[in-house]
This record gives sequence, C-alpha cells and structure tokens, in this order.
Amino acid sequence: MVYTDYNEESVADLISRIQVFCYPRRIRVREFFNDFDPLRHGRCSVINFARAMDMMGMALTEEDVSLLTEHFTQEGPNVIQPQVVQYRKFCEAVDEVYIHGSPAEYQMSSSPSSTQLMTFKPSSLEEEERFMHALHRLASLCRARGVHLKDLFLELDRAPIPSPSRQSPFMGGKCTKGQFIRRFPFKKEFIPEDIELIANHYLTEKGDVHFMAMHNDISEVTSHEAPPFPTSPLFLKPDDSEWSQGRFSAVDKIRAKVVEKRVRLKEHYQDFDPLRKGFCTASQVKTVFTILNLAKDIDRNDFEQLIGMYTRDDGLFCYADFCADVDKEFTIPNLEKDPLAQTSMPDSHSTMPARRNKVNLNSEQMAMWTWLEDKIRSQVRTNRLNMIPAFQDMDRTHTGHISKNQFHRVMATMGFNLTEDEVNLLGKVYCDLGNHLDFNYADFMKSVDVPTEDVELAISQLQAPYQGFEPAQYFDPRGKVMQSQHDGLLA
Repeated sequence: MVYTDYNEESVADLISRIQVFCYPRRIRVREFFNDFDPLRHGRCSVINFARAMDMMGMALTEEDVSLLTEHFTQEGPNVIQPQVVQYRKFCEAVDEVYIHGSPAEYQMSSSPSSTQLMTFKPSSLEEEERFMHALHRLASLCRARGVHLKDLFLELDRAPIPSPSRQSPFMGGKCTKGQFIRRFPFKKEFIPEDIELIANHYLTEKGDVHFMAMHNDISEVTSHEAPPFPTSPLFLKPDDSEWSQGRFSAVDKIRAKVVEKRVRLKEHYQDFDPLRKGFCTASQVKTVFTILNLAKDIDRNDFEQLIGMYTRDDGLFCYADFCADVDKEFTIPNLEKDPLAQTSMPDSHSTMPARRNKVNLNSEQMAMWTWLEDKIRSQVRTNRLNMIPAFQDMDRTHTGHISKNQFHRVMATMGFNLTEDEVNLLGKVYCDLGNHLDFNYADFMKSVDVPTEDVELAISQLQAPYQGFEPAQYFDPRGKVMQSQHDGLLA
C-alpha cells in the first residue's frame, strides 16, 4: 500500500468528513462497493471507487477522490489492474466511527437550541407592542384557518449540522429571509411592514429566519388537534311505567319463548355434557341461548336470576332441572300414573309473556281509558267508519303495528280530535312490544269496531274450509216434499 508523507493529515481530515456524513445516517459504506466486487477480494478500480462514493451521496471533488484512491492503492504480485484500490481498508477506517463514537470537533447531536431562538434583541416598547399584536393576529389566523405554519417552510429548511435523531440533515428550523417572505401564508391580511417586522424578530446571527421558533411561539396559543368528531349521544327519558313482563320470572319468559318457537333445549345442552350428568357452566348456558336466538329476549337481570335459581355450590348450572321446568308447558310429568288426567295443547295465552309487554295502568287511568274508548266506539258506530284500510296504508309490512305518530295522524284524518294526553293514554294500552312507539292497531280496532253477530257469522263462513255441493234431503228443486225411503217401504 502506498503512503505519502504530505497527504496523511489531508486523508485523516477527509475520512473524518466522511464519518460525519455517515454517522447520523447510519450508512454502511461497504454495501456500495459490493456491486463492483463480485469475487469479494476487497479491491475495485478507481472509477468504481468514485462511483461508489457518488452513490453514497458524499459530494467529493476529483482531488479528494484521487487522494483517497492514492492512499488506499495496493501493490503486489496478486494485484491485477485495474482493481488496485483496496476499499475494504477504507470501509474499516470509516466504520470506526460506530466503535469509538463521533469525532470531537463535530457536533453530532441535536440540542434544545436547534429549534429555539436563544438570542435576545433589544427593541423599543412601541416596536415590541406592534410585534406582539402582529404575532397574535398570525396565531389567530392559523387557528381559524387550520394552517400548520412550520409545514410551509420544511422544504426550505437549512441545517448545516446533521443529527442522529433526524432522518434528513436539513431539519434545522431555518430558512432565508427571502424564502420566508415568499412563503408567508397571509400576505393579504398583513402589510409588508408587519411581515418584515416578524422576519427581523426571528433573524439568526447568520441572517436566516428561525421559523421553528416562531412556530413554537404560536403553538402556545394555537391548538392543532383535530376537532372532536360530531356525535349524537342518546339520552333516554326517565320511564316510571310498570310493564307487564315485570310480573313474570325469567323461567316464565323463556318458557313462553320456547313454546312460541317450538325449540328443544336439552339436546343443545347435552353437546356440552358428554357424560350426561345434567350440569354445565354459566357461559355455556349463554352460548345455548345465543344458538337458539333467545339471548336477545333475555336481559342481564333475567339471566342473573336464572343462574341463581339453578346453580349449585360449585358454580355449575343444572340444566336438567331447568329443561324439565320449561317443558312442563308441553307435557305433564308422570302422566301415565294418572289415567284420568287431561292435557291441553299450548295456545296463545301460553306465549303471551314472550309476545306482549304492556304498561300496567292504575284505576284512574283505566277509568279514563274506558271513557275514551266508549266515545270513539260510539262515533265509529254512528258514522259507520271503516278505519282498517287507513291503518293498513301505514302498515306496509302487515305486522299489525304502526308508530304512535302514525296512529295520531290516521285518527285526525278520520275526524277524531284527540289530544296528546289521550294519544299517550291509548299508547300505554296498545303499545305492547315493550316500548312507547309501536302501536297495535289490530287490537285497537277489535275493541272500538266490534262486529255484529251477522258479520261474525259471515266472516267465519268466509274463512271456513271449502265444502262441496250437497243435494237437499227434504225438498226437491220444485219445492215439494220428497218422499223418504221409509215411507216407500210402508206403502
């Protein structure tokens, strides 16, 4: 290797400059030489050395490249032209910065003063007051229009000192005065003298404008957080009504729902009980309710009540007893021991706790409701009003329920001037789905428009099964009495 006396200090200074460039960027120099050394013998040509330095981003002059190539040129019988530059030694010299640390004569880390203006500039009281007024106007405009001030100048940022905490060395928070005035966002709102005043206040010793210090001053009174997402929270009105389902236990509600859906509980519980001991965990009980689509009909209080009724001391749920209590609606246990016992099939009253949930009325409300219905029933019968089509126009899905507002609208259309209190009273009687919104107009019409006996007979005949033609047994088509077979035998 060739070493000359006159260039040792220059080479050391040049390597130190390369170390300062590589250290904050965490660059491994050897990676840029691998493409020029496929055999990995640690040497490359002078041209490839210069190309590797250029790929690395290090701006070196031709004299600097010549000095390095001359310093790291290797001679010997195993060296073949033109691969004479031993880049492996060069890489080892540069990588020493990761072992011994950064050179002492260069600042390699950021300090608080890199983004703050630490110098004091004396000024008159009037000039200081004018500057503070302009700064407050700038802060108000940034806040009102959502302008992030430092983002306007980051492309023009100038920082001669690289830092390990920055991905790019050009992050010092400074730009030239001309660039600051050119990128100032509120030229229409500020006169040129105020922009000049703000720029002069944040001038550094080298003549640059420290826009990051200005951004820090404005951020103290400006919040750049995103506005809160608009929400519409639900505030339920207090409801003091007592509902009919409050009188039933959790077992009664589940029994009614099971009868309505005709589901079998025991088989699903046995999937969690391979030994058929009749016990499972509380979480498995909830899983079965979810599988059978019963979980939405049982609230937290009912579930806790059910768990407390059938849970033994070790925390296991006795589903065998629970299923036996639920299945009592379908059959009577030990029926074979009582031959004279009679059973009945489940009807609408068996499923009523699961299908209907009405408000319990007191005596005063019951009296008021009776008087109001008599009044409506009398007017319907007197005027012979057919109200069913009007309600069905509101019930497009034919569920038998409409909203309470739709009920009020139909009644007003038919000529019934009901007050809001009267509508609410009728809603307490016929809103039977556990809320104050869904009005059961089908039950309401059965109460206020009671059909006569003839109409009921006609309806029953219309809905009865089809019966074929049967000839008359006593009269012929001419209306004469037909002679019976018994009379013919006597004659």
